[in-house]
Amino acid sequence: MDKSENKKTGAVLVQGGGIAGIQAALDLANSGFKVYLVERDAAIGGMMTHLDKTFPTGDCATCIVSPKLVECSRNINIEILTMADLVGLEGEPGILKPR
Repeated sequence: MDKSENKKTGAVLVQGGGIAGIQAALDLANSGFKVYLVERDAAIGGMMTHLDKTFPTGDCATCIVSPKLVECSRNINIEILTMADLVGLEGEPGILKPR
């Protein structure tokens, strides 16, 4: 088996559209992966969107999360799936199976 046969291909699913899920999706998408960001609520952002200030710096929470929300929604490698629950997952790492 040569290196080209061992190369992983496919897409990545990120469960949860909070600030950590958004950052993970952005990092993966900017690395060239197709990312499916799954969130059970109507919008991404999580609890960070409900905060006024962050600890310990006292930075404005909206000032931190808003640019990431915009970047995530504009990234062509990220598909945001809101109001969605993950009920099953099958396959093997690195193998994209057509339906």
